[in-house]
Amino acid sequence: MLRMKIGGSWEPKDFIEVLQAVEGIYYKLWLARNPMWFERYFGRGDFMRDFFDTDVFERARGVSISYADRLDLANQRLTERARYSVQSRERLKVRRITYASPGGIDLLGIGKVCEVVADSIGSMKRYWDEAHLRRERDAQATIDTEKKRTEAEIAKETLRDWQIKNARAALELLDTYPDRRDVLIPLLVRDQEMLSPRIAEGKLIGATNRDADGPSSG
Repeated sequence: MLRMKIGGSWEPKDFIEVLQAVEGIYYKLWLARNPMWFERYFGRGDFMRDFFDTDVFERARGVSISYADRLDLANQRLTERARYSVQSRERLKVRRITYASPGGIDLLGIGKVCEVVADSIGSMKRYWDEAHLRRERDAQATIDTEKKRTEAEIAKETLRDWQIKNARAALELLDTYPDRRDVLIPLLVRDQEMLSPRIAEGKLIGATNRDADGPSSG
């Protein structure tokens, strides 16, 4: 069971984005550890052609669409496909939501996958904790506007690097093949981008993998 610790004041959008992102991570990791389904979606290159090719998107919708929007649409379609391919006992289910500060969201799923999702959230939490400490140190010094802007750009790039590293680590924990990792990494990075604001705001405090009615499990 994946148990996410929450705090602060949440809006409906917070729950929607967090649950969508976690569900997306879960099903992509499930897909990565199931060769038959992975090959079904990615083996002939149809998914990459349909969802990452700019011309296909723009011809279908008659408008220009950003790379981030393409990732969002790809994530939505892939999650829908995987959700309906998974056996009922392996699907991600909401067991309990306790809205309080502190509170929690409990999700039932495959133990190993939940463990990797929890590790990914914990890694992002460590990033934001370290960033918060850096901001506290910087607040004690006088920094000119240009330096602030430059440091903000550096921090943004560092976060993306961290998210890529985090995605690779998650896939390696599941012993997936390198070619599968390359396809799934940009989608997993996009999921993390949806979770990051809630972590930075102190709303998503952390995550653990636990037995459904017992202690943490590894």
